[in-house]
Amino acid sequence: AVGPEHIPYIPSVVVVSAEVLKFMLNGSLEITFNPDVRSDKSVMLKSMLANMITLECLKLFVPALLYLIQNNLLFVALKNLSVPVYQVLNQGKLFTTAFFSRLLLNKQISYCQYFSLLMLAAGVVIVQQSTNKDQSSSMNEGNPWIGFLAVLVSCVTSGFSAVYFEKVLKQKSDTKEQLSVYIRNMQLAFWSIGLGAFPIFMTEDRNLVQQNGLFQGYTWIVMTIIIFQAITGLLVGFVMKYADSVLKGFATSVAVVLATILSIVFFNDRVNELFLVGATLVILAVRTYTKNPPVDVPSAGGAPGDSQPFYKKKKLVVGVGILAVFAIAAMFLNDGFSEAVVYEEEELVLEGFDLINSCVGEEVLPLVPNRF
Repeated sequence: AVGPEHIPYIPSVVVVSAEVLKFMLNGSLEITFNPDVRSDKSVMLKSMLANMITLECLKLFVPALLYLIQNNLLFVALKNLSVPVYQVLNQGKLFTTAFFSRLLLNKQISYCQYFSLLMLAAGVVIVQQSTNKDQSSSMNEGNPWIGFLAVLVSCVTSGFSAVYFEKVLKQKSDTKEQLSVYIRNMQLAFWSIGLGAFPIFMTEDRNLVQQNGLFQGYTWIVMTIIIFQAITGLLVGFVMKYADSVLKGFATSVAVVLATILSIVFFNDRVNELFLVGATLVILAVRTYTKNPPVDVPSAGGAPGDSQPFYKKKKLVVGVGILAVFAIAAMFLNDGFSEAVVYEEEELVLEGFDLINSCVGEEVLPLVPNRF
């Protein structure tokens, strides 16, 4: 994004700004919807701030630190892997989340639900690939093993931090009263602000702040992103509290499909026939996960039973097989058609970049996804 006088914003400042807004938003909602209406507002404010220096608040240091590590690892991965490979490997966080849900929360997951996670990951990758116009330009010259290791550690930290935050939200606190979701979100934002401030003052961002100020490049688009980030952080807390981390992964994947549809409608983005295959897989994965919960019936060994294995559900297997055939055929057709028009598309893209560069006055760099 480019701000006033073509000065770009500082990503680390935007992240901290979103956390500050999330902290204030949750604090306002805590005061508004606190059931203890007899308390004075100033007393409630002091009580909320006191919750930031307790042992309960210290528990949220773990996910805040893991999120910071995850952000840095994703940038390392993008420097060493091509975009398609990154998109495929990054879906591993769905499976690490399910693994830690089973390990830390003893959550029962059926065979069909595990299979639905596989369908969901495949569907999201296909949807993302349907919008990639030039795969050859997405190759990086870094070390693939470093990129693979970065994505692997990132997936593990993502799954563990999500399940850990869910466990903190759902367990009873050591205090007399159960802390609300608003307070827990404030505690997480409190540590995120502290950890996120380090890159601003300990890296090259400090020189940028000294030159053009802390809020350089802020436009209404940047402010809108910050507001939506804060609201998303608020909603994630409720999803963790009243649903679970695995369902959050499903919600994120459905959001990818919806965002692609909105980009087609409002920004005239072009997608190929793979989008329909990927979107169908995502919808089918959501239906499979919700319709096939684990059966709490003791098996012969005395352990909880499971729902019918996915390979015995003929309709499901046939449907996924048909989609797989269409996906493979679409990939071959897309490669054949793209070879015929690749040079024409490249010329149009270069002409468009030249026009933008002449208007903006600087090089336009491609944006990469941040995280979550």
